[in-house]
Amino acid sequence: MIACRTRTIALLAALAALALVVGCSSGPETEAERQARWQQGQLTSWELEHGIGPITADVALAPVDAAKAARGRELFIAKCATCHYLDDRKTGPALRDITTRRSAEYVLNQILNPEQMGKLHPDGRKMVAQYAQYMTIQGITNDNATDLLDFLRSEADKPPVPLEQQPGAHVPPPAN
Repeated sequence: MIACRTRTIALLAALAALALVVGCSSGPETEAERQARWQQGQLTSWELEHGIGPITADVALAPVDAAKAARGRELFIAKCATCHYLDDRKTGPALRDITTRRSAEYVLNQILNPEQMGKLHPDGRKMVAQYAQYMTIQGITNDNATDLLDFLRSEADKPPVPLEQQPGAHVPPPAN
């Protein structure tokens, strides 16, 4: 009887300690914890909608900045046109309407964290399966990414143009 009571008390103490550890880890999630959670496929509803990467909160969008959009256009030609047109599929999807199909946060996370988006995000995995490749890491900074976002936002409502008139139309696709 005493041994049973002792085991019960020990079990309750262990459960209380576990609850204390789990329940008290209410501090902000560390990057290591976030990475482990992503590896286990445990994405939050926000991450499912807005992607995974350095953008972890809603972005307040200002009207499109013409100077940023112009810089973004040059970056698009230099970094993105190898795989993307605005209106046609290249080795990656057409991007003219990406800012109407996806949130700004998702687009920024895709630009800034393409490898993990392709490997760990359910929609990213679908894109990798559809296009049979991962988006390459282009060494794009946060400022570059917001310039690209403003360029894509500036193009979203424009009508499609013939292939030869699209930014970067002269850039060949990647060699296999």
